[in-house]
Amino acid sequence: MGPRSLKNQLRLWLLLPMLLVLGVSAALSYSRALHYATQAYDQSLLRTVLALADEVIIDANNEVKIEIPEVASHLLSYNEGDRIYIRIIGPRGKLVFGEANLPLPTKPPAGNQQIYYNSLYKGEAIRAVTFGLPESKAINARNILITMAETTGKRDAMVAEMVEEMLLPQVLMMLLAAIVIELGIHFALKPMQDLRESLHQRSHRDLSPLDTSSSPLELHPLLHAMNALLSRVKAGLQQQQQFIADASHQLRTPIAGLQTQAELALRSHPPEAVQEPLNYMLRSTTRLSHLIQRLLSMARTDAASSQLIVQPVSLTSIIYEECARWIGPAADKQLELEVLIETQQDKVLGDALMLSEMLNNLLENAIQYTPEQGLLAIRLWQSEQSLMLQVSDSGVGIPADQTALIFERFHRLDPNQGNGCGLGLAIVAEIAEHHNASITVSAGLPHPITHHIGSQFTVKFQRYDILPENPRPASTDPQ
Repeated sequence: MGPRSLKNQLRLWLLLPMLLVLGVSAALSYSRALHYATQAYDQSLLRTVLALADEVIIDANNEVKIEIPEVASHLLSYNEGDRIYIRIIGPRGKLVFGEANLPLPTKPPAGNQQIYYNSLYKGEAIRAVTFGLPESKAINARNILITMAETTGKRDAMVAEMVEEMLLPQVLMMLLAAIVIELGIHFALKPMQDLRESLHQRSHRDLSPLDTSSSPLELHPLLHAMNALLSRVKAGLQQQQQFIADASHQLRTPIAGLQTQAELALRSHPPEAVQEPLNYMLRSTTRLSHLIQRLLSMARTDAASSQLIVQPVSLTSIIYEECARWIGPAADKQLELEVLIETQQDKVLGDALMLSEMLNNLLENAIQYTPEQGLLAIRLWQSEQSLMLQVSDSGVGIPADQTALIFERFHRLDPNQGNGCGLGLAIVAEIAEHHNASITVSAGLPHPITHHIGSQFTVKFQRYDILPENPRPASTDPQ
């Protein structure tokens, strides 16, 4: 059995009883309308029969006769919308007047009594009354049977009109109630839809508690349980991040010691048999030291993502600070570093430490994979809606089929090249995501010697000066 819709169940339980009530009401309305229409027309039919009985005479030869004027005969044989049939039978069963085949009741009426019944005549439904007229005042006198029948067209029309008059207001009220119920269901379940939309739009890193202030009381147990679960997940992630940070920090000192000892051993001109293992140890410890540094950086990024300090940040200041930090390593490889600031509106809404970490990783990645005497360029400019930060290099470049993979953790284009660990660009992508920014990769600068086409990373931010209502500095700390 598939999942059941709460909205459909509410519709079923609210509308089905109303439909049942309407059906019962329609049946009762039809029954009462038929009763009153039958009663009214039966009385009219009986009065006509009694009027005919007054015209019946018995002559001296005990013959039953009736004298009906021609005009009255035409009126009796036709009524607007219906046809009328008459049959008068003498005490001995002889037809006196009218239709010889008009149906009679199964049991003849007693003297001065009448019987109503339904039947068929000439293929049409009829309603008939038979009156027993005694031929004399004697106790054992036989009866003259006077029968009058009419088709049921006017009766049926009257019943239909009465039912329509009674049911039309009920149907209108039912439709109005259905609309009110549908609106009630929609607004009653809207908090659940809002909760669903809120969860869909929430980042997988956002473990802040769900807002219960505008939720119905019936949802509070579920929301409290979800908030408790989010709190436990958050605590588990924080413990994991703390473990990574602590482990990385504890490993830094012994790894740095091994790296220093390997360098000192190589400077003492060891035998060739020992020199290669020492070189391998130095490369391994260097790579391990770089990995530990990246793990620490990722732990700081993950921790900052849950306590993001949002405020206006000048990208120009961050660019100059990071360039001052990397000018030495760039000069060691004889790299030409160019900075182009092409806008005065250089502010974005974000966390300064995380944005510095993002640019730091982009510059380190560019310097590491750009051959000597290459080119580096940092450019900041604005468009109509956005502020773009661009880092270009003339390094080895990124193959087109690898562009979608470079932002995954521990993914490296060439495991044998450089000391990278595949975490730098993953950190860049996560920081961009936290700042509602997008990052794209394209072809960079040509190397003046190797002629390789490097890589170009463009981070697209929302401009702070055109944000709605120019929001104030705030903190997204869920605590």
